[in-house]
Amino acid sequence: METSESVVEGFLAWAARTPDEQALVADGDILTYRALEHRSGRTARALADLGLGPESVIGVCLHRTVDLAVAVLGVLRAGAACLPLDPDDPPERLAAMLTDSDTAVLITDLAGDWPVPVLDTTADETLAAPVAIRRDMLLYVMHTSGSTGRPKAIAMPHGPQLDLLAWCASRYAEGARALHYYPFTTDVAMLDLLITWSSGGCLVLATEHERVDVDALTRLIADQRVSRVLLPVLTLHELARHAMAHPERVRTLREIITTGDRLTLTEPVRRMCESLPAVVLDDHYGATEVNVVTAPRLRPPAAAWPDRPHLGGPVSQARIHVLDTALDPVPVNVVGEIHVGGGALARGYLGRPDLTALSFVPDPFSDVPGSRLYRTGDLARWRPGGALELVGRADFQLSVRGHRVEPGEVEAALRTYPEVGGAVVVRSGEGAQAVLAAYVVPAGAARPDPAALRADLKARLPAHLVPAVVTVLPEFPTTTSGKVDRARLPEPDARVDLRQPLADDVERLVAAVWRDVLDVGEIGAHDNFFQLGGHSLLVTQVAFRVGAALDVDVPPDWLFDLPTVRQFADRLRIAGREEE
Repeated sequence: METSESVVEGFLAWAARTPDEQALVADGDILTYRALEHRSGRTARALADLGLGPESVIGVCLHRTVDLAVAVLGVLRAGAACLPLDPDDPPERLAAMLTDSDTAVLITDLAGDWPVPVLDTTADETLAAPVAIRRDMLLYVMHTSGSTGRPKAIAMPHGPQLDLLAWCASRYAEGARALHYYPFTTDVAMLDLLITWSSGGCLVLATEHERVDVDALTRLIADQRVSRVLLPVLTLHELARHAMAHPERVRTLREIITTGDRLTLTEPVRRMCESLPAVVLDDHYGATEVNVVTAPRLRPPAAAWPDRPHLGGPVSQARIHVLDTALDPVPVNVVGEIHVGGGALARGYLGRPDLTALSFVPDPFSDVPGSRLYRTGDLARWRPGGALELVGRADFQLSVRGHRVEPGEVEAALRTYPEVGGAVVVRSGEGAQAVLAAYVVPAGAARPDPAALRADLKARLPAHLVPAVVTVLPEFPTTTSGKVDRARLPEPDARVDLRQPLADDVERLVAAVWRDVLDVGEIGAHDNFFQLGGHSLLVTQVAFRVGAALDVDVPPDWLFDLPTVRQFADRLRIAGREEE
């Protein structure tokens, strides 16, 4: 792929070269490269007619259909910067992100009183003229959790993405049928889209249902002959476990990419990869502020792969330094903080020069004026031979099931309630069992109600920022310096209901499966799966195991709608009678 000043040049070249090939598949809808070029061109023209182009921020708040991918591409073709938003986020949060990003217009399928104009993309059939793009122009704005309670808007220019796409062109196959799994509000989703269309591939967009139902996801992979997947680590684990029962559904896979959490290789992952002799497994490491900076590749045989692969060395134009607090390099085998330099960096945080200065520091190793390093907050050490080994975090930032979480944002939201005198948020559990756990102390005589706090937070925060459990303490344990001693926080209260006895064999079966999946103790009839630490990736496992035990078809939606043992068991009893 030739180097270009615009990330859409690769797509346009393939649209001219293979106009009738499939470019996008989503929930039964199919767009060829010709159709995608036409529809995205109309969006670009609608923006151009309003005088919007380079450096204009355009909000895109759509559900996961072809319209979402078309809108994102149309914004980029106009030379504008894309601000993807999750339509399931609370309206107040969406409005704040639109305002903070100085958004010019919004493309949305939601009704509402928006703080910016809504774009009509259907009015003009005329296509947009090409727009001259430079490497330093703004490509997209992505929000991540902020420690002050205000999301951080990361401004990424074209240059780093162009360099990364050039590296990907030498790494991944042309013409791949690529599963698009990640939410569009992530930099991973943008990269997945651009890799595919810059190499003549077809983007297979997973619906929201397919994203949370591993059985539906594997059916999609099989039906669409998907050859490349880019998945969170925990989703890869679930996919591989399901593939043990349905190996025929993953036979078309040739390239597996994972990211989000530290990669651990489970036995199902090894077995799946051993059954695919041509497959390679790439582990992408990075951050929204720097994109992908390492990507070690594991090749067959899978039996020889280490349980916890190292991060490898830098890719594309990234430069990696492991430094101490004085920004001096640490010796081999000594732990330091990962700093990323070179051409991979974002501009910084929109409208937050204070935070930008804290995270993006002058690069003492570069001769280029104005060069910076991004402080990742990740701790690592160089191993003999040049591999990078991830150790942990240097701050309180968390990664929960692939989501980057600043506990301070959740703590700030909890402190807005008058009955809450203080709040601390931590991660409880590891891997698939990891959840957010909140601890609060009363502001006065009135005791905060954990259930009411969680219910209200659901209306204010994205789902991944809502604690699975809220525990009320009389006071926080502290260190000798007066800081909250997080290591001495008690185990979180996993249940908000008194444990009720189980009524019959169906309830006992459900409770047994939950105990195994959630790795918890005794479970009562009124215990709630999600308050015990359950999440969407575990829902599919429960549905599969309970359905197999009872010989009934159990859609994952049942557990979302009926989250207590008794509610879920009642629905299973009805299903059993219907099967008779």
